[in-house]
Amino acid sequence: SGVKLCCGFQRRFDDSYVAVAEAVKQGKIGNPISANIFFADHPCPPIEFLLTGGDIFMDLCAHDVDYIRHALNDEVASVYATGTSSTQELKEAGVFDNATMVMTFQKGAVVTLTMSRSARYGYDQRAEIFGTEGLASVGNQHANSSVISNIDGIVRPKYKHSFPERFNQGFQTELEAFADTILYDKEWPISRNDCVNVQKVADAAKLSSQTNEVVHL
Repeated sequence: SGVKLCCGFQRRFDDSYVAVAEAVKQGKIGNPISANIFFADHPCPPIEFLLTGGDIFMDLCAHDVDYIRHALNDEVASVYATGTSSTQELKEAGVFDNATMVMTFQKGAVVTLTMSRSARYGYDQRAEIFGTEGLASVGNQHANSSVISNIDGIVRPKYKHSFPERFNQGFQTELEAFADTILYDKEWPISRNDCVNVQKVADAAKLSSQTNEVVHL
């Protein structure tokens, strides 16, 4: 039909995530061996959404799965996933609000992705990739850069409130790329194949959590 597919995985446009991915691709940490990723949302969605809305694997893992595939330039070979419910109401409904995925990639890297629906202290987004020659990581961003040090200790602000604040720059860069794609026919960096493969990993994670077995892709 000629209509362009532009999937909005904003980590591909965030300066910090971009810098880490480029460092890994350029071999600055050697051969990637493992990665640890943490995604904790803030604020927590209403209980009504958790009970009737999306699944934690479908809702939360896609951005980080796309990013780590991109950074490692590799595909997921297998997934093991499990989860837990932080309240009795969610447990009785069979709804996970916290979950962990262990992904083994085709080239051998092992990636752990931990997800939570709620971090009381702010929007917690971290990623670190460990290699034979070093470590590349994306840290959290605080609401501001103030540090108060006195006899009581050292105090910093909470992390940024949620995704609009944390990924503000990424969203702006993404919009600029979208305009260039529409107006100047530039190639969108995320392909249809990327989208399909990310969905396959999310589906595999959900199945694994239900069967308590490793799912091979």
